[in-house]
Amino acid sequence: MRPGGLDFSNGYLALALVAAALAAFVTVVSLWQPTHQGLRAQWRRYEAWANAHLRALYSPMRARDFVLRHVGVLMIGLFSGGVLLGSWLYGLLLAVFCAYLPVMWIEHERTKRKRALEAQLDSTLQSMANTILVTQNLEDAFATIAQHFDPPISQEADILVKQVRLGTPMDEALRDLAVRCQSRNVDAIVTALTVGRQTGGELPKVLETTAGVLRETMRVEGVMEAKTSEGKAQVVVMGMLPFVFGGALQLIDPEWMEPLFRDPIGWALLTLACLLELFGVLMVRKLTTIDV
Repeated sequence: MRPGGLDFSNGYLALALVAAALAAFVTVVSLWQPTHQGLRAQWRRYEAWANAHLRALYSPMRARDFVLRHVGVLMIGLFSGGVLLGSWLYGLLLAVFCAYLPVMWIEHERTKRKRALEAQLDSTLQSMANTILVTQNLEDAFATIAQHFDPPISQEADILVKQVRLGTPMDEALRDLAVRCQSRNVDAIVTALTVGRQTGGELPKVLETTAGVLRETMRVEGVMEAKTSEGKAQVVVMGMLPFVFGGALQLIDPEWMEPLFRDPIGWALLTLACLLELFGVLMVRKLTTIDV
């Protein structure tokens, strides 16, 4: 044991695990894509994924900025476990968890943006219906939304208007809107507008009817979400509790936790506990998820 309470044999174990993981990764990549320069092809895939999600969020950040933050969060997790908790194996576990945090952030921001957009749909449809009554033009209705509404609906309407003015057919621009928003409610609006345009229906009446249906749909979804929110909160608490409890024990009495990280039986127990934890969380999430 070195001064300061850090066991550097765990550091050697961590380095060996990292080296083995990197070797396995390089081997798999070279076998998986032998003609695409392995790591460079993986970077291009990561870059395309990051840029696609960041553009969907209308973020000025790009993949090269995002990867720096991604690596920084991973290193914070690694050194937090290795230095603060005194176990580099804990550091590896924290690094794996922290490596997923940027992905969770992207998903959270996309969900947040989607909910904000859906909250604007009712007033958006009412405004579009009133504009069409005056101008008899769907493009003008979207231009009004782009000029007078707040993001995110104004951003999506602005893109649609620019597409149409550059020569894109309205039906195709509406389909692109649905693809960008990834919302079932927006899909319903696009379908109603497309059918109404093709059949010569009264678009203001179609929009008002669609707005009424969406209001009722969102009300029911809100009730279901409120009913399942308690179960979802329990998933978070129960999922984090073993890690918090283990970290607290590591800080209070590292010697008591030492067999878990030094003995093969301890490694097997940790692996089994993580698998059971994952299985339990997935089961509870399945029970608290309502398919609509």
